[in-house]
Amino acid sequence: MNGKLFIYTRQAVSLSEAMEGYRSGAGSERATAILYSPQRCLLAAWESGQFQGHAGQSIDTASVFEVRVFNETAELRWQSDAGPKQRQRAVILTEQDISKSLGATWLSRDQDCDDKLHQTYLLWGQGTGTTMAPGWSELATARIGKLAVPLNGVGRNQRVLLKSIEYLAAEKQHGNVTVLDERLVKIGDEQTILAEIKREEAAHG
Repeated sequence: MNGKLFIYTRQAVSLSEAMEGYRSGAGSERATAILYSPQRCLLAAWESGQFQGHAGQSIDTASVFEVRVFNETAELRWQSDAGPKQRQRAVILTEQDISKSLGATWLSRDQDCDDKLHQTYLLWGQGTGTTMAPGWSELATARIGKLAVPLNGVGRNQRVLLKSIEYLAAEKQHGNVTVLDERLVKIGDEQTILAEIKREEAAHG
């Protein structure tokens, strides 16, 4: 399988500016977000122009230093800079050419890919079956506690995965396969995600 990974970068960009670019490029008002702050790592939903928690509340991002936002179209990564020059930076990864939507403030490049590899990350805890707001479920483990996840209908004892795609290319000189980059694409329950990957791999031989 041959294809391209499009990479868009921007320097000295605030989180709100990065999210506006992501909204325009990804063409979606909703995505899954991972927010990192000195206090915690938090899963959130990006919806209606803001990061929302499990009760629909707006999340304060003042102390957030790193963000990953993703759906099946694109992933945004944003990092803060505590230095005096405040050089926050952002990158958007996608398989689509979205340069016209982003505009001239984003630098673009693309990389040829020889293949793609599906990967998963297991979130800690299992579903509690607790009723939450629409679009949300709860995971828990005795040692760590509870975790709200922006995913509807996770049943009791079910596990949740993050699905990603690794983009692979062969070196011209030696033929070794390298990972060009990785893109988070979705969150889902374990059974659904693994079945989806199996179908996709079967379709591509």
